[in-house]
Amino acid sequence: MHPPIPLLELLKEFDGSVDDYYAPGFELLPSDEDDGGYPPLSGQVRPFAQANGSGSTYAIWLRDDRADLATLPALLLGDEGGVHVVARDLPELLRVVAAGWSPMCAWDSLDYYDEREEEEEEGEEWDPCPENPAFRVWLREHLGLEAAEDPNEIVRAAGAELWEPFAAWIGPLIPDAVGSRRGA
Repeated sequence: MHPPIPLLELLKEFDGSVDDYYAPGFELLPSDEDDGGYPPLSGQVRPFAQANGSGSTYAIWLRDDRADLATLPALLLGDEGGVHVVARDLPELLRVVAAGWSPMCAWDSLDYYDEREEEEEEGEEWDPCPENPAFRVWLREHLGLEAAEDPNEIVRAAGAELWEPFAAWIGPLIPDAVGSRRGA
């Protein structure tokens, strides 16, 4: 059993106060969820939220034994393949989530896109995350952070900074996670 993460406990309080999505497909998972669909990673990741409506998962990468798990990197475990570093830590991931953009993950790439823009172009009025403004206020008031203007910038910076230790760790466990990105 993992110890509670105070930041996730705070997020659970916010989550319980809203009636709809605050990020597309984002849903907190019960504590001590399984391996996020990647059995070789069991015990080395801590899944904590659905990343989208199709089953991709956000997890904390337990890369060392620091006490504050919120300071460890966040990963996206793709439902159709791919394991990627998303953020350097949990607060940075919440900035990505607060953007309200959806992740699109494959073995060789992870990109976020704003499906609200797509809907506007098609003349539709559907919003995949109607509680997003409330989440942005929560993020500002509780963490002093703003939503990422372009979450891809955070994802790329975190991936570049952590590439070597990530590749050294994930490569032997899931070679496909680094195969097409060697030297990235």
